[in-house]
Amino acid sequence: MFSKKKPAPRVAIDQFSSLISGSLSLVGDVTFEEGLKISGEVCGNVRHKPGTHSLLALSAEGRIEGNVSSYDALIDGTIVGDLVVEHLLELHSNARVQGNIRYRQLSMENGAVVDGTLNRMGDDEETAQVFELPRPQVREG
Repeated sequence: MFSKKKPAPRVAIDQFSSLISGSLSLVGDVTFEEGLKISGEVCGNVRHKPGTHSLLALSAEGRIEGNVSSYDALIDGTIVGDLVVEHLLELHSNARVQGNIRYRQLSMENGAVVDGTLNRMGDDEETAQVFELPRPQVREG
């Protein structure tokens, strides 16, 4: 009669094949597959290779200024740009996103801030559309 609500699925973090450490600031686009952990700063788009089950983890100290795509994502830092997550998005308490977010499944902790729209992708939506993100506008100065 009464059914227990299923807990939100958690993404397993076994190991990351790539790391951008806190002491690194990178300018340029990044394409990854498997796991990528960012604790530093990236000024450019961060995209997963289409068709892969990738995992992006952005630590509380991490910052991305550009558009982001991943299959799964654990966000605890700052993103200034649009975010597209093909499967599961977890916004942790320190997450700050200034841009629009598209996702299939969402878990959001108290304290996370989104300055933009949240749009759930339909189950029948083409994944090819997920990767067509515009380039961020470059500030001159």
